[in-house]
Amino acid sequence: MSRTEIYNTLNDVFRDVFDDSSICVDDGTTSSDVDGWDSLAQVLIVGELQNELGVKFTSAEVNSCSNVGEFVDAIMAKL
Repeated sequence: MSRTEIYNTLNDVFRDVFDDSSICVDDGTTSSDVDGWDSLAQVLIVGELQNELGVKFTSAEVNSCSNVGEFVDAIMAKL
């Protein structure tokens, strides 16, 4: 799966979780950039991505990512 395909999936998940079709995440996107991205939203995002991509993440892996780009790197390492 390419980085672009991962971003397509990420954008779909973010749009679904936040019910906002205008969201478009990129490498530098952080939780402070998306209105409503709190700990509950984080759990929903990770759960949806695990289901969509067939990967599993530990809490430590998720918490070590400071932006979406780092999370994409973590996803790519698992695929």
